[in-house]
Amino acid sequence: MIRQSQAYGLLIFLLSTFGTLYNYQKIKNFIKQYDNLVSKDGLSDSCVVPEWNLKTTYDLPHSADFKQWSSIHLGALVSLQFKKKYKNIVKKNIMEAEARLLSACPRRIGTEYVSASFNKTEKAHAPIPLIFRVYDNPLHELAVCAGPLYGNESKWLQIVEYVEHHKLLVIQNVVPDFFFEVFQGVSYFYFTFFNLNEYDRKIVDYYTKLGYAEYTPYDSQECHHRSRYHSKWVLNIDIDERVVYTGPESFLNYLRLLPPNIGEISFIINRVLKTNTNPERFTNSTNLQSELMFLKYNKTTEMSWFNLKGAIRPDLVFVLFYHWSYRQEEGIRVMSVPKRIAHIRHYRNVDYDALNGNWLENYNGTLKETRLTPSFEKTLANLVREKVEYVYNNRWVQCEEIPPMFFTRFKRGILDCRFKNETGV
Repeated sequence: MIRQSQAYGLLIFLLSTFGTLYNYQKIKNFIKQYDNLVSKDGLSDSCVVPEWNLKTTYDLPHSADFKQWSSIHLGALVSLQFKKKYKNIVKKNIMEAEARLLSACPRRIGTEYVSASFNKTEKAHAPIPLIFRVYDNPLHELAVCAGPLYGNESKWLQIVEYVEHHKLLVIQNVVPDFFFEVFQGVSYFYFTFFNLNEYDRKIVDYYTKLGYAEYTPYDSQECHHRSRYHSKWVLNIDIDERVVYTGPESFLNYLRLLPPNIGEISFIINRVLKTNTNPERFTNSTNLQSELMFLKYNKTTEMSWFNLKGAIRPDLVFVLFYHWSYRQEEGIRVMSVPKRIAHIRHYRNVDYDALNGNWLENYNGTLKETRLTPSFEKTLANLVREKVEYVYNNRWVQCEEIPPMFFTRFKRGILDCRFKNETGV
């Protein structure tokens, strides 16, 4: 009998040393022979599979519903290939599965990769690794599912205001000058891109690099599933909306005091008249201060429950309708947050080409001036300026700033600098 360590070692050695000399069919046959050896000697039982990956569809809640959905002819047929990883070898699973919906994909023990195609003859796309996110204790206590980013208007300034505002969800009239990020409100952002230019994307890449955000090209329903078990509470709000907390202490503390059967909270909303488009690019800090939306636009409507928005517990809510849920786990309740505690400011365009057109034409109320508190505005303005300058206030290194000794050792092209009298600096 071949020892386990010898079998694995021999396989890896042969593939790494002679892999380029064998054609695909020979390697495939070799792996097939090795699979028979593994099955015969029982070595497959010793493959290390993480505990979270020891689940099948039948082990999951509502498995009967998944079975029923898979028999309903909805959407396109999707052929799925499941792949397992043994040591350094990735091999295709024995079976192919077909699913009517992605939600009906069968779950298999040990599966680490999945690829999809729309029929059996089409070549499957590159396999995607499955990422474990079903934490017993979510990594984030409060996160945001940002509505899809689309349209031609520049969004870099909206994005940085949006992120920094919601990271700062403490009581409005107590924002100390020494505010550190350890006192965060929102700690994670799920972005969805429909279309976003490279300049706007720089600020999202910055937050992603620091671990505050991630992004995909899909919709809010997908974000709902991504956030489940990864974040405890999730705000479902668009990029032009801001939660304003006016209750005691912090918004996080308010959430912690809610009864455990509350799976969603709803906020009252007022619109803020936005009459101009956002700047396309950062020019200087003085112009930036004058373009900050929360300082520039403050004519607001009355508060209303029309088009309400909210926050959900993804683990307790099943299905969303844009910004609110319509199917929750049995016994779970939805609660309205009193306006003295929190509300949403919605900075709405009056552009005819915007979603729902020029809303002001159908507004019969009276606009009045409302603002965030001075201390909150000051702190938020400083945070926005710091992030914008760091990401967008870049220039070429000037040759005069480099010690002369380096020019004796390296050519200027390697130093990649420009002199002050050259254009573009």
